[in-house]
Parts: sequence; structure tokens; C-alpha cells
Amino acid sequence: MEKNGQTVRVVDEQGTVIGYTYPKRAKGLVKSCRAAFVTDQEIRLCTKGPTYEYMEDNEMDELKKTNYITINPREWFPCPDIKGTHVWDRFAISHPLAGVAASAPSMAEVLSVGTFDWKGPSHMTNGCLQLEQGQEYHLVFWLNGGENDRSDETCMLQIFSVADENSDFAMEYVDYMNYRLNRNYIKPLKKYRGWEYYDIPFTTSEATYVQFRFVAEKAPMAIIAAEGPEAYADLADMPDPFEDRRPQRHNIFFQDGWPTDKWYSTANLTHAASIPNGPTPPQPGDSNRPGVLNLEMPLSMSMDSDQWEDRLDDFEDRMDDFEDQADTFEEQMEAFGEQMENRMEAFSSRMEELGRRMEAMATEIEKRVNSMLGQ
Repeated sequence: MEKNGQTVRVVDEQGTVIGYTYPKRAKGLVKSCRAAFVTDQEIRLCTKGPTYEYMEDNEMDELKKTNYITINPREWFPCPDIKGTHVWDRFAISHPLAGVAASAPSMAEVLSVGTFDWKGPSHMTNGCLQLEQGQEYHLVFWLNGGENDRSDETCMLQIFSVADENSDFAMEYVDYMNYRLNRNYIKPLKKYRGWEYYDIPFTTSEATYVQFRFVAEKAPMAIIAAEGPEAYADLADMPDPFEDRRPQRHNIFFQDGWPTDKWYSTANLTHAASIPNGPTPPQPGDSNRPGVLNLEMPLSMSMDSDQWEDRLDDFEDRMDDFEDQADTFEEQMEAFGEQMENRMEAFSSRMEELGRRMEAMATEIEKRVNSMLGQ
């Protein structure tokens, strides 16, 4: 059956279906005498020459091949067509999979985008990539963070398709898709100690160029390069044991992954679980073992008076922040009013000076006219 735009059936010399391919790819095979059209929607691989079996295997390998693309933080930069302050950074950390995934290096370069402060969205891109038209590709990467405890953040991938690498990227004129990477809009394939592995498939259109963009606001996101899913086939999931209770994901911005002064800190949740030695991280087959934390316990059952007090303190802190912002706005308005008053005074003074000069000029003209008439 056809898949992802691969609408042309491929058969061998006996007429056995061995796969599907794209219309453009089918025309290329026919043009190079490696296949022949049976119908508009079917081609037969040619048997000419001694390399037929090799060609058939090679064609099938190409049909089955998955095109993976990952990120290189050194190639990313702020989007030049988006005005504003873009908050970003690039730095190295110990690779979270070092010693666990065989291909993982000891260090990883991180692309960090956004901030917890309200400074507007940050847009990062790696420029335009020229990809083959009508082909399926997969963008793979490991992601950390990108959420806050108010659930009002932006953590998003955008994929643009344009005909020219110098095209105007105004969204109303280009083909693009938004991929929300927060709040489980897209399920990651793996979770490992605060990092989530994403495999984003997309099919190129008739446009020649593709551009990727990461957008973050009100929460920083960190991205590192990844390989195809087969590289992590033996990697066991290690999600956050409290992920159903916390309002935000792990973020490397914090030493423990979460702020220590919030009710959802690991220390507070461990205390609420009422287990003497703290919660035991879940292991395969541990769900019924005595002494293992029951992650299904409702949040309302796990909140004690200290945590409610922490939440009230947090609310009061937010109210204080709001009052500070209101005071700042009031001061700015007062300063603006004073500035306008000073400018109006200066304007009035200039108008008075202009009136005096005009009056003096009228007097002078009158004198000269009288003088001329007297002569």
C-alpha cells in the first residue's frame, strides 16, 4: 500500500510487488533504464545486464532507507527576519547518555533557547537546507526543559518550505507547520533522566528549501544532537517518577532539575510520599513490590500543611511581583508625564519667543513704510 506520497508500485520481473516509491523517483529510474513503466502507477525493475539482482537489492535498500537529520548547535543563530531580543546560548555539558548508549560521546554541545523571564519569544534557525523534493525525512534530537509551572510557555519547532533560500519568511506567504514540544502534544520516543528523545517525520513538498526553527518563550529549552531510533533501541526509559504531579518538566537550568523552593521539588514530593528512605525509582517489574512508591496516589492526598504553606508563599511572591510591576509602570507613567510637561513648557517658551520676534518684525516694517512715505 502507498505510504507518505509513495504512490508508484514497484514490481519485479514476475510481477511481485516489492515496494512503493515516489513518482519523481520512478521517472528517474525509467530515465536511467533501471526500470520500465507498466502503468502510470506501476514500474517494473529491468533485468538487463548481470547486475540485476544487485540493482534490485540496492533499489529496495533505497526505498527502505530513512533520512535522518539532527541538529548541530554551532550552525544555529537568531532568526534575522524576527525583530526582538532573542535569548540563546551554546555550551557543553556531560552527555546525559555517556556510558549508557554505546555511540554517545562523553560531552554534548547544547543549544539553549529562551528564558524564564518575560522577554518575548526567542527564535533560532539553522538557515535553509536544500532537500530532495517529495521525500520523507526525520528530524531527531534530545530535548530538555521548555515548560514552566504556569503552563503558559511556548516550546515549539517550526518547519518551513520555500522555493528560494532568500524568500520572504512572512508566515502568510510560505508553507510551514508548527510542532508543539510541550505538554505532551507530541509523545517522545524515549525519556531518560530529564531528557526526551523526539523523532519528527515530515515530507518535503515541491519547494526546494527547508528551514527549521525552534521557538521558546517563558521557559528555556535545551537541545542536543541525536541519532536514529535504532541507536537507542536498548536504552531503557527512565522518566521522572513524579511527572504526573509536577507542573513542569525537568530543566537543566536548576541543579536538581526543579526549583528547590517550590512545592513540587523532589525533596518536598519525597517527604509527602511518607517513605522513610525516600521514594524508590520505578524499575521494570517493580509495580507490585512492597515499599515502592505508588505513583497513582492523587495529588490532594500527598499535600501536607507545609506544602500548602509553600504554595501560598509562592502565590504571595507572584502577587509581590505583580505589585512591583504595577509600581514600575506607575513610575514610568509619572516620568512620561513629567517629560511631556517639560516639553510642553519648552514648546510654549518657543512660541512666545516666536511671537515677540514676529511683533518686532511688524514694528520694523511699519517704521520702514512710514519712512518711505515721509520721503
